[in-house]
Amino acid sequence: MEALSTKPKTKNVITTIVRSRRFRVLTLVALAFYCVFYIATIYRSGADSTGLLTGGGKSLTQQGHSGHAVVDGEGEPMMVDDDQDVPETPIVTLEHRIQGLIDQNRVMVFSKTYCPFSAAAKKLLKTYTNDFGLLEVDLEPKGDDIKKILTKITHGHSTFPSIFFAGESIGGRDKLQAIEDRHDLRGRLDALGVKMLQ
Repeated sequence: MEALSTKPKTKNVITTIVRSRRFRVLTLVALAFYCVFYIATIYRSGADSTGLLTGGGKSLTQQGHSGHAVVDGEGEPMMVDDDQDVPETPIVTLEHRIQGLIDQNRVMVFSKTYCPFSAAAKKLLKTYTNDFGLLEVDLEPKGDDIKKILTKITHGHSTFPSIFFAGESIGGRDKLQAIEDRHDLRGRLDALGVKMLQ
């Protein structure tokens, strides 16, 4: 027969805590809060990206407004009647500025100072000309907004550099290099009427 020990068995503290009912309940509550927060964040970011949702999850047109929705300078949706002019907001003004730069320059480069692809594109262009517009987006106070505007204008090109020839997006450094590899870059720049280097 084995002798019964009166000495208490030592328990692992972590095992004891994990097996306790209180710990399991608190873990489930924390997990539920995390899931609710996660779902709310996804829903909110999806709603904000369209700029059409307001409180209650209804779009402005579902709430009985006619016209179309625009986003004001603070990112809040507002309704504008179809026959009413869209008010100038900082985003609209910035979009006009970006489009103006594209329209005014035969060659326009939107770049970032630290980007190696931007540096390579500028270097390649400078082998032929110094006659191109340049905006260093990372030095602008609304750089993220500029990137969104450029992505919209170029129908999805969201990386830097973003290069335009005669108002038309040609893409980035890879596309510029492809034009150079086909020996077409000098001819295209010449056709655009930019001042060429000797």
